[in-house]
Amino acid sequence: MLVLAGLALAQPKVFKGTEPGRAGGAYRITSISDPRTWNPFVARETSSTDIISLFLPYLTTYDPYTQAPEGRLAKSWEVRNNGLTVIFRLREGARWSDGQAIDADDVVFSATVHADQRVNSNSRSSFILDGQPIRWTKVDQYTVRADFPKPYAPALIQGWYIVPEHVFGPAYRAGVQQLQALWNLDTPPAQVVSGGPFKLDSYVKGERVVLVRNPNYWGVDERNNPVAYLERYTVQIVPDLNAQLARFLAGEADTFAAANADQVAQVLERIRSNRLRAEIFPNVDVTLGTNFIVFNWNHKDAFKENLFRQVKFRRAMAHLMDKKSMIEVALGGLGQPQWSPISIPNKAFFTDDVAKFEFNPQRATQLLAELGFRSKNRDGWLVNAQGKVLEFNLVTNQGNNVRERIAQIFRDEARKIGVKVEYRPIDFNELVRQLTSPAADGTRDFDAILIGLTGGIEPAFSRNVWELNGSLHAWNLGTGGKNPAKVEAFEVLIDTLMKRGATTLDQAQRRQIYVQFQKVVAENLPLIYTVAPAYNPARLTRLGGMFPKEQINSITGQAPYIETIFAKE
Repeated sequence: MLVLAGLALAQPKVFKGTEPGRAGGAYRITSISDPRTWNPFVARETSSTDIISLFLPYLTTYDPYTQAPEGRLAKSWEVRNNGLTVIFRLREGARWSDGQAIDADDVVFSATVHADQRVNSNSRSSFILDGQPIRWTKVDQYTVRADFPKPYAPALIQGWYIVPEHVFGPAYRAGVQQLQALWNLDTPPAQVVSGGPFKLDSYVKGERVVLVRNPNYWGVDERNNPVAYLERYTVQIVPDLNAQLARFLAGEADTFAAANADQVAQVLERIRSNRLRAEIFPNVDVTLGTNFIVFNWNHKDAFKENLFRQVKFRRAMAHLMDKKSMIEVALGGLGQPQWSPISIPNKAFFTDDVAKFEFNPQRATQLLAELGFRSKNRDGWLVNAQGKVLEFNLVTNQGNNVRERIAQIFRDEARKIGVKVEYRPIDFNELVRQLTSPAADGTRDFDAILIGLTGGIEPAFSRNVWELNGSLHAWNLGTGGKNPAKVEAFEVLIDTLMKRGATTLDQAQRRQIYVQFQKVVAENLPLIYTVAPAYNPARLTRLGGMFPKEQINSITGQAPYIETIFAKE
């Protein structure tokens, strides 16, 4: 073991913290939902990927201080052939938690599986450009070559999970289904091999996920001390935002993001009365995440499929979004209306110069009349000439109080003009299943879902949403990584823009492309955006290694790295 540890630190990654840290201690956070899987090729939801990111490595990402490319498993890289080739050199001596070397075989294998259409990985779009695959080849045990069919703008900051080939390889060669069955929630944690700062220790459904420090991790701090500092990382499953707040107020969770002004006030009151040793930073930024309603274009009910595909219908629904009330009631005044798909804090690409279908019930009524819904039945619901009631179900994830209130406000406004919306909250994982798991014939069960995406600094990373064959092309989802059976012209245009944006290197041209992309989305509303909450992070003062207020932002969060967070007490 001593020999292995020495090798593991032969070419370590140096993590720059905000202050000198020390080993030991625990970190406790909350999650609104159980994970669905430990398998990165199957995961589509943050309840899974937030945990997977703690135990699986990736080649590169961006520096949290500068947003420039930063190596992780890759210690360096060389760009050749005008950006068409990148040679990645890996950290020699890096090892998995079971002692096996992390090397080029793992990287090439992982890239191969992510790119496999049959697997339909959520990261697949990072391996295909304009329909052509990126070729990943092993040069030697610690060198990997990536050949791009076109220059790929975010090539050096894309984070995709690398798995142990010696674990996943035999299953992959036996068949895709066997690969997808690996590392499910019934897998004993000891069998889930880690190459990240932590490794799985235990999981109790509905209660908690516990990870412990991975002694084979290949990271050090600036004094050459091993990281992660923390000995234990616990994710408590708390399926309600108010209950999560209660845990933070009781000092049982170390960080919290207040969803609205009421929660901010409760934290401030507890701090000022000296009953909680914590800090909170109200309205320090706007969150990267988005909230939107998506309608199901792959509905087995032909009437609903046709209705949801009508842009006049979607615009009518957009006119029923009372975003002012959503901000006041759901967010307590701390938020902004959102009209376009790029996160508001992403100043390099975001534009507010897009079509805005403002709250206007009268205009909504006119648009629905143009679709044939001109009269109401005895119960007051709009009907068409055949007496068909304009009605649909709307679901969101139970316990997310902000989304629940947004959904209720939308339902109430719809009712006022005669649109029957049956709203109910459901479990988050069931929500994701309905959204992302079509039947063999391509149909899905739901009518409308209020959900969100995490957002980020690089628009190309959302290609799995916007390209036609994307695994999260949520409104019109194909099966098995293929294009949907029926597509609209604007979807083809968005697909083209996303491909151009990803393969254009000139920053000014990229911005123009993504501005056009936002305008097309705002005009056609495949996703109908609601409001963006303010970012109101809070933390207990027992934590060290956190950013001071002036460095906190919603892109990076409260700390530069999980590796350099430590417990002061």
